[in-house]
Amino acid sequence: MRFWQCLNMIDMGELPALARHAEELGFEGITLGEHLVTFSEQYDAYDYSKNGLIRWYPDTDWPDPWVQIAALSQVTQQLKFLTTVYVLPLRDPFSAAKAIATAANLCEDRLWLGVGVGWQESEFDLIGQPFRNRGRRTDEMLSLMKKLWTGESISFKGEFYDVPPLQMSPAVPHDLPILIGGTSPSALARAARHDGFTGAQHEMQEVETIIAALREAREARDASLEDFEIAFALYDPSDRNIERCAELGATILYRDAFCDERGMASKMSLDEKLRDMEAFARAHLA
Repeated sequence: MRFWQCLNMIDMGELPALARHAEELGFEGITLGEHLVTFSEQYDAYDYSKNGLIRWYPDTDWPDPWVQIAALSQVTQQLKFLTTVYVLPLRDPFSAAKAIATAANLCEDRLWLGVGVGWQESEFDLIGQPFRNRGRRTDEMLSLMKKLWTGESISFKGEFYDVPPLQMSPAVPHDLPILIGGTSPSALARAARHDGFTGAQHEMQEVETIIAALREAREARDASLEDFEIAFALYDPSDRNIERCAELGATILYRDAFCDERGMASKMSLDEKLRDMEAFARAHLA
């Protein structure tokens, strides 16, 4: 099992130093999240915290993931990047494909695409994208974007997009792993059709259930968990829990974002974050 560091909810100015430090310490990669806006009043329950509330503040930085990944790829050599997660159905497939392809070329073969369908209906309403069909649109968008990334002349006709012959450049010149987030049956089935699953922060009991469901979804496709990425963070990253995750078939454990005792975005200084990463590396990284 490999280790990544989550760098969500971090001041933008700290990202280059933290990314370089993660690479120096031996983390395989970093995960980066995204949100367009933070509403003054939260209208929808947040499924990825214990109390249903978001874990950040209105002034917490959420920079565009493809801009920040492109920039961080220029100050690192081997570090990989994964979006956890990019809310694809908030966008149109052409703008998303162009931004991702540009970042992929700058990163060479170090970019992984983590995709989710989103949880906040008010965010979809804000920009005029339909919320109810977001799962089907995500499936179709990924099919179309894979064609666009070939750099060849393509056409496409689906339920939502009817594309005449056209070509998009630059192409993505290497395999782009696609990991899917979300724990609903449809999300897990979607993950089984792609290269892996990316989770949030979970209790061990949840991990057991999720991996069993992923194995079942893969078997329904006559596939196994071999060469299938399973990535998430733990509320309790004890040695025993880490060992159990490896036994279950998890491939990546990412340290969750630097948070305070309430689970909120941390106000730790940069030096404190660097030392926190060092302590984990001494314990778990060769």
